[in-house]
Amino acid sequence: MTLIDNSLRNDILNCLKKRNKIENEAYFQLIKSHTKLSELNNSLKQEINELKLANQRLTQENIELHKNPGAVISSTTLPPEKSRQLEEQLFKAKDEVIDLQKRLVDVSQQVISLNKTLKDKDDELSSKEVKIVDLENRCELLKTLNKELDNKMAAYEEQIRLWKDEKVESEIQYNCLLQKYDKIKEEYQQILTASLRFREEQIEKVNRLNELEAERIQMKLKEELLKAQTDYTHINLNESPMASGHANHNVKLFPYNIPLVNKAIYKFDCNEGEVNAVKYHKSGRYFATGGGDRKIKLWELKDGKAEHMGSLIGSNASIASIDIDSENNLIAGTSFDFACRLWSLNDHRLRMASGDQQPTHTLTGHTNKVLSGKFLGVMKVVTGSYDRTLKVWDLMQKACIKTLFAGSSCNDLVTMDSQSIISGHLDKKIRFWDIRMDPPQTEISLQGKITSLDVSSNRNYLLASIRDVNCLKMIDIRMNQVTETYCCEEYKPGFDWSRAIFSPDIDQQFVCAGSADGSVIIWNSISTKVEKVLKEHNASVISLAWHPQGTNLVTCDSKKKAIVWAYQ
Repeated sequence: MTLIDNSLRNDILNCLKKRNKIENEAYFQLIKSHTKLSELNNSLKQEINELKLANQRLTQENIELHKNPGAVISSTTLPPEKSRQLEEQLFKAKDEVIDLQKRLVDVSQQVISLNKTLKDKDDELSSKEVKIVDLENRCELLKTLNKELDNKMAAYEEQIRLWKDEKVESEIQYNCLLQKYDKIKEEYQQILTASLRFREEQIEKVNRLNELEAERIQMKLKEELLKAQTDYTHINLNESPMASGHANHNVKLFPYNIPLVNKAIYKFDCNEGEVNAVKYHKSGRYFATGGGDRKIKLWELKDGKAEHMGSLIGSNASIASIDIDSENNLIAGTSFDFACRLWSLNDHRLRMASGDQQPTHTLTGHTNKVLSGKFLGVMKVVTGSYDRTLKVWDLMQKACIKTLFAGSSCNDLVTMDSQSIISGHLDKKIRFWDIRMDPPQTEISLQGKITSLDVSSNRNYLLASIRDVNCLKMIDIRMNQVTETYCCEEYKPGFDWSRAIFSPDIDQQFVCAGSADGSVIIWNSISTKVEKVLKEHNASVISLAWHPQGTNLVTCDSKKKAIVWAYQ
């Protein structure tokens, strides 16, 4: 037995002795009084018995005296005074007997009450003894638990020692990693500085090439004008100027590079419910629409009508955006079911790798609806979601290779090259990303939440639709500055993902967007004036797409209608 067990046993024994002493002192006087009363009771009983005997003898003598007084008197030799004294003693003895009987009754009552009290105390003492036994058992149990706790404490102390050793080792590793991090951070800053310098040089080269291209066009125009001034072979001298003017009166001249659409040539129901996305194939042979019926439908324009070519199925919720990769013949569709899917344009089926039994290019990983998805370089896709992240997917690995944390829900995004992404968010910011680095390189804050983004054909300008202030902003990507603002009374985006687009010509001469009242507004990108307001829709216009050659415009609304516009 250990020293701790002996000490605990002595403490318990001392506590029991102390408690026994306290309880005995409480009942000591009571027990002493009970003993005295018992002794007095016994003595009184003995006296009563003696008095009863004397009383019986005297009573017998008195009876005999009453029956035969003469004989008694003659036989007795007691004098009258002695007899009188005896009678007085008899009466006195009777009184004493009565008093003693009364005292006996009182003492009996006291004895009964004391017996009852003693019994209660005995019961209480028995319960105390039971409690003592329980406490002793509990004490033994506590000893056992104490021993187990001592063993656990020893094990914990050993584990704490190991943890301390691991902590020291972790601190050493942390210091080494911190040094590596500082070194990598310096290298990153150097690379970032070099990258910015390289980007500035590239921007200067692009600007120089644009200037040279503009000079070449001006020289070509001057040569054509000079040639037109010297070439008179096409002029008929027999015609008067008035006749010539009359002959050219019906010639239609376009003041722009592409014709400005002005008339709806075909209306049709393309999807059930809202139509959130429309996209032309790069060749212009057909376009795709997607919406609330969870399908992407392919359409071909023939003789002014849209003919249905096929449907791409597999989504579990509304289609939010569409992008077409002409090189790999793929079409990507993001959905409100937190996923992005890829279909093959050859067989209109979900893309599958060789040997797979299930579609392998269903990109899942977001935790909220995915509103935008674009192809990024070769066999890569980037998606933006309401879960405040952007994800980069490698279609060869069939996995997410990069997650960019934006901190705000993404409504739309565009890709510049295989590394650069621009995203628009609900927190009123446009973020510029390089997928080789986590934080965005730059940010632009605007007056409202961004509903859509579109990049010009020359990759120099970005068009952003802003819902809260009901306007469009054109941003020079080379300087990250807003250069133009487009607004009018009719324009009011109906959804957080309502789209706005540039015209496809090299000079991006038009910008176009749909409004909540069904209007389609076309602005001149240079003068910022409204060129045309097209009104044929009866519901909010969400998505639109220009033909790659600019020959027509397709607009879609929230009530399954699509309209093809052209110049007539």
